[in-house]
Amino acid sequence: MTHTTDYLAPFSLWLCVRRHYCADGTLFVEPAWTGHGAHTGPVIFASRLHAHIYTALRNRHHLRGDSNNWQCVPLQAFGLREHIRELGGRVNCEMAFGFVADEAGALVLAEGAPQMRYVELSFDVDEEVGDSTFSFNQWAFEYMYIEWIGIGASSLHGTFDRVDAMGDAAFARLLDTALAKTSVTRDASDAAHWAVFDPNLYRWVGAPVCPPLHALTLH
Repeated sequence: MTHTTDYLAPFSLWLCVRRHYCADGTLFVEPAWTGHGAHTGPVIFASRLHAHIYTALRNRHHLRGDSNNWQCVPLQAFGLREHIRELGGRVNCEMAFGFVADEAGALVLAEGAPQMRYVELSFDVDEEVGDSTFSFNQWAFEYMYIEWIGIGASSLHGTFDRVDAMGDAAFARLLDTALAKTSVTRDASDAAHWAVFDPNLYRWVGAPVCPPLHALTLH
């Protein structure tokens, strides 16, 4: 049975997942997680391009014990409700809107995966709940807009619909351009900046982090 997710958000949302079979032969679709301590959960991307950059870098730089078969999928193609039920009825969704970077602009890898800048939304799903629509808090997206403007990427959210509408060939060219302009580091000692790739500017735009977002939760 294929599970899907209906949701309300100002633009399309994306996930990085990998598929593998359990011992009983059932297919398990595992989303990538991010976070710290109690603030961990599936990472949901506000940008198709950022989701694919994350996926490509994770496949390229994965550590032993991880894999290189991560794929990017739209949120509606993933069973979020079923995933939450498997976790006991509650999950934190880490809404990623940028990458953690060092002062030179290199994206910071932690255990082979890019570190993300995000806000956290929590969802509870009772066993009795049937078909449902997830409403992602508008305040979270308004905060993202403010952060993008502050970093110098004021038109970033205006590119999302255009990038989402790109065909495979055009999007592949954009992704190749972004990856060619991407540097990475495993040194997290200077992870006090963050960055986004702006398709209008065809370059990374970065700034210092203030305040750290991993402690901010929304319900």
